[in-house]
Amino acid sequence: MIFFRTVFAQEIMPSLKNNIVFEEPDPPVALPKYKTQDLNKESKEEGHSKEKEALVADIEKLRREVSLPKVAVIVDDIGYNLALGEELLDMPLELTLSFLPYAPYTKILEQRAYSQGKTVFLHLPLQPNSAAFDPGPGALLVSDSPEVQLQKLRRCLAEVPHAVGVNNHMGSLFTEDKNAMIQIMTELGHRSLFFVDSYTSSNSVGLESAREQGIRSARRHVFLDNILTREHICGQLDKLVATALQGGVGIGIAHPHAATLDALRSCSPQYSAKVQYVSVVDVL
Repeated sequence: MIFFRTVFAQEIMPSLKNNIVFEEPDPPVALPKYKTQDLNKESKEEGHSKEKEALVADIEKLRREVSLPKVAVIVDDIGYNLALGEELLDMPLELTLSFLPYAPYTKILEQRAYSQGKTVFLHLPLQPNSAAFDPGPGALLVSDSPEVQLQKLRRCLAEVPHAVGVNNHMGSLFTEDKNAMIQIMTELGHRSLFFVDSYTSSNSVGLESAREQGIRSARRHVFLDNILTREHICGQLDKLVATALQGGVGIGIAHPHAATLDALRSCSPQYSAKVQYVSVVDVL
């Protein structure tokens, strides 16, 4: 369990710290064709007045949400800690939950997440550069034949049946292999799944492979909890918000740690007037 929760900070090379990619923001959403001044010309009867006020408030809220930059937080490695997984399901903050295949509580928590309308992803284990890090059961290896890679991918997808997308677990070696990544993206395309490159290597071809196959995709901007202190995690969230404010979108990755949940609860509300927290699907 410890490997799954601590490896990311070590797998990211120092050169990635300032290597931020700004995704194109979503196009504007069409607003209702109501205008505040038009509503004010209507009857001033008390009953209609309350309806008008409510409608104006709804329109203004929608305008604010459309104009706000979007922040998506993916929580990886779910499935090994039942209690923390349940806490994540109960959090009011919009989160994308990414489940490891074959973890002991993945199927229980994944079903609950789906039932609650959460965005479910498969956290696909891929081979890292260093043999010191174990990506866990079902990992796809560059030494596997294409047939074996595809078979493993399909089995991992079957373990998380409600997944609408995939992001990679480790994979600093595997995501550099263009042929292997194209094969993965071809299968994801056939299933109409999304892809987010966790970006564990600056040489990853994950995003370009996904886009070549016409898959809605993006890549991670900030790891939130590579250091497990509340202060650091809140600082990383601040960086993520800054990314969104500059580029329109910010995608962060976190993990099911008590410190992470505490930081998200305490620090995320202060940015609610600046950004909109959304499912990662809403920024692809």
